[in-house]
Amino acid sequence: MTDAGPLWGPAAFQAGLRAVGYEPRQVVTAQNEEFTVFDYEIEVGSRVGQTVQVGLQVPPDFSVTPPPGPHVSPRLNHPGGNVHPSSLGHEWEYWSRPAPNWAADRSVGGYLRHVRTLFSQL
Repeated sequence: MTDAGPLWGPAAFQAGLRAVGYEPRQVVTAQNEEFTVFDYEIEVGSRVGQTVQVGLQVPPDFSVTPPPGPHVSPRLNHPGGNVHPSSLGHEWEYWSRPAPNWAADRSVGGYLRHVRTLFSQL
């Protein structure tokens, strides 16, 4: 038996999502960009209970480097601005919000707390 070694990049992020109950899927855009996409039920804020899709471009060196901000569908227009078109399609938008304090918690759970905070601001 051989040990495959530790997971990195999208495989590690997707394994972390599965461990906490999400069902991630890999999506490749027409521009050949790879995203990890999963359904996310908003837990806090004015849209509590709404289910959206979250798409992340997980870097190959995750967990050293976090994903950049999330892509969200449907478009919710984050009130903090820095909302841009997404290569995932016209029903998506990109929230340019890097994960703060990544060095303190380089985990899927740490990134999900960041996502939760972003939705709490709606």
